[in-house]
Amino acid sequence: MMMGEWGLGVSMRQRPHWSLPLLVPAVVLTGALILAAPNWAAAQETSSIRGAGAGGIRHILYVTIKSDPDSRVLQQSSDEPITATLTVKTRISAHSQETNFYGDVPATVSDFDPIKGSREQEVWKDAQCHHERGFPKITVINVDGSIINAQKSLPIAARFRWLGRLLPGDEVMAGKRLASGSDDVGPFIATRTETKQSRLFVDLKLYILPCTITVGAHTKSASTRP
Repeated sequence: MMMGEWGLGVSMRQRPHWSLPLLVPAVVLTGALILAAPNWAAAQETSSIRGAGAGGIRHILYVTIKSDPDSRVLQQSSDEPITATLTVKTRISAHSQETNFYGDVPATVSDFDPIKGSREQEVWKDAQCHHERGFPKITVINVDGSIINAQKSLPIAARFRWLGRLLPGDEVMAGKRLASGSDDVGPFIATRTETKQSRLFVDLKLYILPCTITVGAHTKSASTRP
């Protein structure tokens, strides 16, 4: 009895499973067809969109400047009106399929009250609409100029700190992310960069605006870095 059962077990284990080798290719082929159909449709859709002009984005950068309320500039000033003229140099690295830019971009903000702050002023914008490839890398590296009241003029010469170089007398600190938002121009992200000694706030606002990529747009490169 036991021998019969053992013999039956061996016979069943040795029986060839002819259905499994045929079933595996069938399942693989079915899966390949299921995956290929949507991928082909997506490729056709992408091709038609590009031909008609695809949706993209364009970045525009604005700057405003004002003094920290605890700034020594304000503490040393009298009740006379204060005016400032400052040039902010920003290093920008922005790359996409349609356009490439790398350079140091200066923007001069003239004759403003540092207590109230300056108006928004355009610094830079993408040369053309492009596919989204993340945000540009933007760093404030210099702030130069002067703050003037009735009695004297205070020169400003703040520098970003670079490895291997002497620590500047007035340091441009690393930028900090502020809250994102949206206004009548469009959605934006904002950052604030401070100068350590002169206690100035340099606020950058980067707009991310939707646009349509021109058919046949090609890659361009530009650089303003000396």
